[in-house]
Amino acid sequence: MIKNAMTKIVFVLLFCFTFAASADIVVEVNKGVMKAITIALNINDPTRLYERKLLETVENDLQGTFLFRSINKKAFMQNLQSVSTTPKFSLWRMINANYLFNADVKIQNGRLYVEGALFDVLSEMKVGKFSINGDVRDWKKIAHVISNSIYARITGEAGYFDTKILYVQLKKLSKGRRVYQIAMMDQDGDNHEVLTRGDGVVLTPRFDPNGHEFSFFHYKEKRVNGRIVPISGSVYRYSLRTKKTTLLARVDGMTYAPRYSPDGKFLIFSLSHKGSSSIYKMELSNQKVTRLTRGPYIDTSPCFSPDGNRIVFNSDRSGTQQLYTMNSDGSNMKRLSFQLGRYATPVWSPRGDWIAFTKFGYGKFFIGIIRPDGSGERMLASGHLVEGPTWSPNGRVILYSHQDRAKKDKIYSVYIAKAKEVEAEKEENTSVKPVNFDEINEDVAKNIASNLNFQSVYSLKTLLKTLNESDITEKTPATDALKKGLDNGFAISLE
Repeated sequence: MIKNAMTKIVFVLLFCFTFAASADIVVEVNKGVMKAITIALNINDPTRLYERKLLETVENDLQGTFLFRSINKKAFMQNLQSVSTTPKFSLWRMINANYLFNADVKIQNGRLYVEGALFDVLSEMKVGKFSINGDVRDWKKIAHVISNSIYARITGEAGYFDTKILYVQLKKLSKGRRVYQIAMMDQDGDNHEVLTRGDGVVLTPRFDPNGHEFSFFHYKEKRVNGRIVPISGSVYRYSLRTKKTTLLARVDGMTYAPRYSPDGKFLIFSLSHKGSSSIYKMELSNQKVTRLTRGPYIDTSPCFSPDGNRIVFNSDRSGTQQLYTMNSDGSNMKRLSFQLGRYATPVWSPRGDWIAFTKFGYGKFFIGIIRPDGSGERMLASGHLVEGPTWSPNGRVILYSHQDRAKKDKIYSVYIAKAKEVEAEKEENTSVKPVNFDEINEDVAKNIASNLNFQSVYSLKTLLKTLNESDITEKTPATDALKKGLDNGFAISLE
């Protein structure tokens, strides 16, 4: 059984793709190394109030993708006084810039206006032009939109830097009391907002594709003979518009591990009843429930493919915990994994080309990926306790939690094209890096880091045993994220 407390944070970022003319990722095939795209960032702000803030945010966004490297402004050989200044491309090539971004900032009537242009230094062409304005208090959102525009023009894929993230926050009170609350923040840790009251344990919050609501698992606790034990559990829905919570459905047994279909019309979840755990699908418009798996097995952690036609899940139906796929109606079930070890928390890539998972074997944990047809399995990270993989919106980066032997937790990310495969006898991959959430307050940052994937004091197996149910060897993901549109008084023009 993969052991740990239940919920911390898992990112499942909902995302759209666009195509751009340029595809400038440089790869040395003989060495298997992807070179970072070098970019010079220049923002002119006569007031000096927002220049540094905007630059630092855009730089952090782009470099955090593993694809970009920002050139230090001290190396610039041309002073770009305004967005209308014509670049001397030979000077920018001398400092090895692949791209140049130049923008002007203006503040008027409490609004921040940014007009910018993106140049391909090698071809000496302007490849992007845009303008954006919004309330000065939303300067960071404006910076994220700038990052999105640059990222999209260069890579051909939509940016995700204005993402919203749901997560479960744990507060420890006096006399051993614990309060679990679902909260939401920006992808970089800003704008923390608590959404639920904390009356019971809440786990696995997940956005619907439209961002209007999210589902989550909730159960109550009580003290029995000095021990805190769970007494009931169900899946609920929370409306971000009305701020109201509703029960998903009244069914016999405990429902958990909910996840929306890509079109938002269905919710898939696990239901534990009479000694087994099966996967069910609910049509949200009429709450019609369809059972997809049967038998005396523990089937759980379901996740739709991006097109909604297939479902990946983990099951012990072969005797050990392995990965399986099936059609969205439960037919055509196939075993996906056949290697030694136990597999859990499968998550389908937004691109549809990979499935990420947690694996336990050889005395430690691994983060791995496998093709939907079962080929190409490889491990990307390993350690004392690495778990809870989740995909960035573009399907290029995996985030996961890592707890060392001193029980210190951090969020790490690995760019799959750059990651070297980790072998069973080796330690952690050196091509991963921690994700920084220092901008939120210390208490919240501690909770985010130490509760990345599974936050409850119970593993799901312990929970089901306490409820007189069968064993289960799966832990359910805790958070979700959403790429939301800019509907807060922003005006955007892209060319």
